[in-house]
Amino acid sequence: MASSQKTRRTDLRTVSRPALLHEGSDAAFRDLIHNLMAYAHHIVACRDGFGALIGLTGVQYEVLMIVRQFGGADGMSVGQLAAQLHRSGAFATMASGKLAERGLIMKRADPADGRRVLLVLSPAGEALVRSLAPFQRQVNDVLFRGLDKRRFEALSSMVQGLVTNGEKGLALSEFLVAQAATRAA
Repeated sequence: MASSQKTRRTDLRTVSRPALLHEGSDAAFRDLIHNLMAYAHHIVACRDGFGALIGLTGVQYEVLMIVRQFGGADGMSVGQLAAQLHRSGAFATMASGKLAERGLIMKRADPADGRRVLLVLSPAGEALVRSLAPFQRQVNDVLFRGLDKRRFEALSSMVQGLVTNGEKGLALSEFLVAQAATRAA
């Protein structure tokens, strides 16, 4: 009977790569996934809280921070914003448009290509971001407590690779779901 149970558990494994298995079990992998999901929920909730502190949604806060970090004085294109958000250009256009309506982001023509629009923080947007920094420091210091410089650099590198893998995994998942829907139809 014990052999039968072990076979069933092995048959239900959610990964097959040996590096992700412990003694043939995916239990440690599943624990990792659930912990990553929980941490991701905490990060999103903190992002939403930062937004709420300055009267924005979490996504609007994220857009504001991305434009500030990657746009600098010259600004960034909507396409660059979409790439940083890992969202569509239409989503980035809509999100940045709402912030522009509120006077937190300015849109200007790209001097190198008049067809492109560059996004840059307005003085009001910059003031809002600066007002939030003390809260961010407190929360981020707790969120990443326990990371020394070496671990922080290692985690940053791993997460960058995981984001790339995530994009490929999502594309595969969407393909498999579409295939299954086609077969079911």
